[in-house]
Amino acid sequence: MESFDYFVKTITNAEYVVCLTGLNMIRELGMRHYKDLDKAYEVEQKYGYSPEELYTAQCFNTRPEIFYQFYRNEILKHIDTEPGKAFYALADLERKGRVKAILTKGIYNFLRKAGCTNVYYLHGNMCEHNHCTHCGKEFPVEYLLESRKVPTCDVCGSVIHPGPILLGEMIPNHLASAVAGEVSRADVLLVLGTHLKASICQEYIQYFRGDKVVLINEEEHYSDNVADFVMHSKVSDVLPKLNERI
Repeated sequence: MESFDYFVKTITNAEYVVCLTGLNMIRELGMRHYKDLDKAYEVEQKYGYSPEELYTAQCFNTRPEIFYQFYRNEILKHIDTEPGKAFYALADLERKGRVKAILTKGIYNFLRKAGCTNVYYLHGNMCEHNHCTHCGKEFPVEYLLESRKVPTCDVCGSVIHPGPILLGEMIPNHLASAVAGEVSRADVLLVLGTHLKASICQEYIQYFRGDKVVLINEEEHYSDNVADFVMHSKVSDVLPKLNERI
């Protein structure tokens, strides 16, 4: 592991930093993801289906009642959770011009809530684009929360699709192309709260043509040696210190 000074110098001297964020950033907030084993077991006991069965286009299309029970109780319950230090520090780095784009597969609104602006939500955002499956009218997330049963459009009566892209649905081509373009422009790739074998890295690091990959993640991983700089620390500990130096 190289010194923190090297990290500061790398970010300071970079012309185009692109950031990839991972699940450990939300785990640092005390949240459990539905992929976590204990959470997955809890969900299956409660609903009779695994999270991988519930959080799918198939479940939404064929069993919307149980889909929305799961979605409201397990996903939307985090709507009021505060972003935390890591997200606010990332927003500060963006305002200072040090981070140019942020890419995430997370569906929670923490990045925008903290003040980040140039964010690419690869799997959608639970607070944006909740839309009618027939006429396309969009609804605020509060409309989904307040619906006692399956939320339907007040214009045509069709079921409302939540903002996130569900398992079994495709990422829009224009979004995937835009993300690939951002990664290809970067001279520094800043990976936060995940490892380099995570799907977001596997899918998009192939477009990276820059100088350095910087990784901040509390957990060690066998792929860490691929990065040029690694800190095994919480993102919420590292980014505020970086901001103090820039």
